[in-house]
Amino acid sequence: MNAIFSRNTLHTEQPIQQLQRFRWILIGLELLASLTGYLLEYPIHSWSLLCFVIAVHVFTNISLKLWRGNKGSEQRFIAISILIDLFMITALLAMTGGASNGFVAILLLPVAVTAVLFSAIPSYLMAILAIGCYSLLLQVPLTTDVHAMHQHHSDPSAGTEPFSQHISQMWWAFSFSAFIVSWFISAQTQRIRSTSAQLNKLQQKQLQHEQILAVATYAANATHDLATPLQNLVLLTDELTEQQDQSLAADLHQQLQLCQQIVQQLRANAQQLRKGDLQSQPLYNAVEHSIQLWLVSRPEISMEQHFSSDQSPLTVSDSISLAAALFNILDNAADASLANKEPRLSLTMQQHNSQLELQIRDYGPGLPESDLAQLGKKPSPSEQGLGLGQFLANVSIDSLGGKVERQNCADNGVLTRIYFGDKTK
Repeated sequence: MNAIFSRNTLHTEQPIQQLQRFRWILIGLELLASLTGYLLEYPIHSWSLLCFVIAVHVFTNISLKLWRGNKGSEQRFIAISILIDLFMITALLAMTGGASNGFVAILLLPVAVTAVLFSAIPSYLMAILAIGCYSLLLQVPLTTDVHAMHQHHSDPSAGTEPFSQHISQMWWAFSFSAFIVSWFISAQTQRIRSTSAQLNKLQQKQLQHEQILAVATYAANATHDLATPLQNLVLLTDELTEQQDQSLAADLHQQLQLCQQIVQQLRANAQQLRKGDLQSQPLYNAVEHSIQLWLVSRPEISMEQHFSSDQSPLTVSDSISLAAALFNILDNAADASLANKEPRLSLTMQQHNSQLELQIRDYGPGLPESDLAQLGKKPSPSEQGLGLGQFLANVSIDSLGGKVERQNCADNGVLTRIYFGDKTK
């Protein structure tokens, strides 16, 4: 029985609060109707009994706020509270005219609440109970006004047949309304829950895909970063074996340390991703920090920097992917400058009105226009690496909401522009 009520129930805390607010409104309507009946001298069987019923209703609603228990007990308590509402309403109607009371349709409220909070079966059961309560109310003697109206409109020779037909029609109309309300609200609620569940699954699946893509990106970046030092290690080992040179041994040790640093950084990034500690941070600070870290790893490169910011709000969601992308672009620019015997770079970064532009100028020989147009758009063959560096950099920056453009300079070299903000749209 508990599975029936809990299968499609919404989050437990929210239905209890919604039910409590609903019951306060219902109690307020009961008090208003009682006050109106008292002022209009409406015939009531027992005012003391009426006050007792309303007091019990108030007490049960206060107990909702004080109730604390596990999820299953809270769901049962909600069901019991709705049953109490149904019986309280029935008792109040029984003391105020029964089925002849104009507020008899209020019996449909517990049916509607059950259809919203629970699955279809409990709502149908509540509809049957409401019909049963309405049938009991039909047994309550009619008020004097109703009797007079019936005697005025009925033919005395026809006896009670027209009135019995009217009572039967009232019962069928109420039963039909109860089942229609139960079916329609249950169907719509179930559709909403099903859609919500599908959206949650899609969101979880999308998050998993993003995590897998992030792991793949980190692994590919690490592979690309390790390719060059490992190849240098092979060459240095061959020369060291032939010449027994101590300086070559020192270079070999330096390259090994670089590989260890890359592996340690990869491990730290993977742990951070697994824990879900990735947080948004100012984009300007993330770029500046990444550039300073890169300078430490490439001490042979001198850099001319021109940085400025108006402190406008602009954040990045994944600084690790951003740093890996910048490292690849800077490494490529530094290698191009070294190939042209110009170990230097020029960097300009400006942030204004929530827009950031980073320019990286190398002093290499430049690239043919055909190669420059394809750079970063697909993996390019490389003699030293795997040809993935610029491609991974473009993918990472695009996923973070940025854009990368490259062009040859007039006096040799390549100028790489990275945009974040409105210019990327």
